[in-house]
Amino acid sequence: MKVFLTPLFLNYLRTIARLQLKKHRPIIIGITGSAGKTSAMAACAVVLKPKYKVKISYKANSESGIPLDILGLHPTNYSIIDWLRLALLAPIKLITNQDQPEIYLVEMGIDSPLPPKNMTYLLSIIPPDVGIFLNAALSHTQNFDSLVKNKNLSASEREKHLTKLIALEKGKIITTLPKSATGIINTDDEQSAEIIQKSQATILTFGSMGHPIVKVTGVEYGRDKTRFLIKYQAKTYQLNLKNMILPVHFGHSFAAAICCGFTQGISINQAIRHIEQDFSLEPGRSSIIEGVNHSQMIDSSYNASPQTMIDMLELLSKIQGKRKLALLGDMRELGDSAMSAHVRVAKKAAQVCDQVHLVGPLMAEHALPILQKAKIKVTCHDSARQAADVLKDQLLPNDVLLIKGSQNTLLLEIAVQQLMAHPEQAEQLLCRRGPYWDKQRRMLI
Repeated sequence: MKVFLTPLFLNYLRTIARLQLKKHRPIIIGITGSAGKTSAMAACAVVLKPKYKVKISYKANSESGIPLDILGLHPTNYSIIDWLRLALLAPIKLITNQDQPEIYLVEMGIDSPLPPKNMTYLLSIIPPDVGIFLNAALSHTQNFDSLVKNKNLSASEREKHLTKLIALEKGKIITTLPKSATGIINTDDEQSAEIIQKSQATILTFGSMGHPIVKVTGVEYGRDKTRFLIKYQAKTYQLNLKNMILPVHFGHSFAAAICCGFTQGISINQAIRHIEQDFSLEPGRSSIIEGVNHSQMIDSSYNASPQTMIDMLELLSKIQGKRKLALLGDMRELGDSAMSAHVRVAKKAAQVCDQVHLVGPLMAEHALPILQKAKIKVTCHDSARQAADVLKDQLLPNDVLLIKGSQNTLLLEIAVQQLMAHPEQAEQLLCRRGPYWDKQRRMLI
């Protein structure tokens, strides 16, 4: 029954959402990538908001979330009754929702090469006027495994092939654009040249290698600040962010936002000023939080993929601290690439960390042996709660603890809350808040 009803329900939502968009016809800016979509969307928003009325697809990037967000609807607990409520309200919202944004900024996440979780389906809901391609990396690769026909590939060759398949699917946000549209693409991605060649749109480029229009040339760190160096038209600009310690890939998010500003008549000086003044981190994306015993935590507990794990470990290596510790959870939905990805992250952790704590069966199976062989102090835990119980007694003044892992059944924000010097700030500072997530966390007890 669910297999039959789900396509009907999704088509119903798609039809009503498209009618809603036709009422006021906002400029649509779509953002996709394997990592950094939410941060890039936040950066684009602060660049655009001083000049335009902007609607943001906050916490809505899927085949159901996007059309609901267009209508001004959001699930509460994902139950059958809740979906029925949304179905009944959708046509009412079409009539009553008179929101008139000039720009709709939408995050477009894909989990599969097949509809309704692929880019082709999302584009049938919301075709962008500006498409932004951030990157492609190993994420949700289990759904692409069946497309790899050659079973004799080495692990590295297989990962490269999977990454290409993901890039080309995500790249449809650029390749399907009409001539009147603009594509913004990260030229550091290996498939960018092929994607650009297939597109008839105007193309703006960013990256840190070669000769993109907006180039990230470096990143510098102070104790509680990050400076990105950005080159445009032979001039280097400084983008200074106070009270933030950000990994290098955030520079690409800001470069994409600068290009986004160009499409709407906003200069690089204006874009940088708006980012410096108004950009703030979403919870669980490299937030700095005071920990117990006068320690410091880098809370990156929202989610994880291999490259973002490595980027955060590299960031940990650059931060001043007495000891460098990491609480690392499984990276999920990687399919046949899970072993090599966890091994790669473990090798990086061995280079950076004085002590590593692991949560999840994949970390236990693949990362633990690597860390043991490297003679790093390492402990496996059954849950985030158990890890926090142990770490409470081990964190010392001036220690720095990185916390990062996939969200599925791990919910490492549980550990962050237990290790906060001021846990009363959890609702304000941590990710996945609200009754639904409270219930999910209780189920892990």
